Amino acid sequence: MKKPPGLPTPGQALLAFTTAFAAVLGLGVFLAQTGLPLGVAVLATPGLTLLTALAAIRVFRLEPFRVFRLRPASAFDLLLSVPAALALFVVSDQLATLGRLFLPVDEGVLRAAAELVTADSLTSWVVRIAGIACGAALAEEMLFRGVILCGFRRLGRYGSIALSALLFTVMHGLLLPNYFVAGVVLGLAARATGSILVPISIHFCHNLAALLLYNLGGVETLADPLWVPANILVPAAAILAIVGFGYCRRLVPAESAAKTSGRPAEEPSRRRLPEAPNPPPGALSIGRELAGVPAARRRLGYLVLGVSMIAGVGVAGGLFTYLGYIVAPEAQRAAAIESLRAISRDALPADAEARGAEIDAAFETLSELSREGRVGIRQVWRAARLVAAATADGEFGDADVEALLMTVGAIRREAPNRP
Repeated sequence: MKKPPGLPTPGQALLAFTTAFAAVLGLGVFLAQTGLPLGVAVLATPGLTLLTALAAIRVFRLEPFRVFRLRPASAFDLLLSVPAALALFVVSDQLATLGRLFLPVDEGVLRAAAELVTADSLTSWVVRIAGIACGAALAEEMLFRGVILCGFRRLGRYGSIALSALLFTVMHGLLLPNYFVAGVVLGLAARATGSILVPISIHFCHNLAALLLYNLGGVETLADPLWVPANILVPAAAILAIVGFGYCRRLVPAESAAKTSGRPAEEPSRRRLPEAPNPPPGALSIGRELAGVPAARRRLGYLVLGVSMIAGVGVAGGLFTYLGYIVAPEAQRAAAIESLRAISRDALPADAEARGAEIDAAFETLSELSREGRVGIRQVWRAARLVAAATADGEFGDADVEALLMTVGAIRREAPNRP
């Protein structure tokens, strides 16, 4: 069967995947031999993936609008992508834990994966968010839910999604079920909504959650398997099932919809392909339309858009952090206490170095109370505020040590007795 003009064939989709996989593998070998910083890999990997997708458009003479699904998404679909991403994060995390019971992962691979997502400075945070959250979401969606998913369209709705999800799993180098499930959900989102923006949003929120939980909460479930409590896992699985069912309902063929409604089905030659939409009228004239808007209103619109995006990222970050705490509260508190201890010790002046043992004893007391379940996040936050105020001038002096000892002593006295 002759392929529609401007759309990839299965062979072209496989060639694009093979090229991207070889490029990323070659990059890993090159970095291992040269010893370049891991930040290079974090930024270069999505860059190579995106370059492969764009090269496929150029070399195979494809239509980027149709292949990449460059059409607006509804506000409902974009809002739905946030809970879908959170639910996918919880469920896929448990699938990774289950997968490791049957498919052990090499410890060296786990250490390398942990180093890739570690952010311990402002620069590393910018690099990780740019490469893992933004870059990976954009590049992988354009390749897998763009070129590859569209190239396998002749396999049917579910066949193309399953095969693209399998290649998505192979691309990540860890044959665990969580990657396949994520690929299926992202494929369903792309096919059901007809817009690349929805899977990009889900992918971005998922990866951002992983970054925040690992670096802020000390939760890294691939290297340290964690079983999510049922009161979190069950609602997350229910949300993901409802979202997936909704996407599947929107994939019903036109013939079935026509039988249900009693209207005749469209002719095959005139039926729109949801996986390769045509540009809506006026979609490419947005630049000319903006040119007619007064400059002051344009600037105000850009300002509102920027503030909204920053506020949205802040709210999402808060939700992800809260999710990380309720998943593993004791681990979160232990990581926070250890961070406070290290900050206090590092800020000690040279003439107060002898008081380091008192700081260690104070935080050990706080850790013991936390392990016993006698203090919660409020008490740890109380100590954190004291440390932040004390180290604002760059030093943790004798008076600051005394204030810390008094605060920890008060927390210990106020803590309920062990049950």
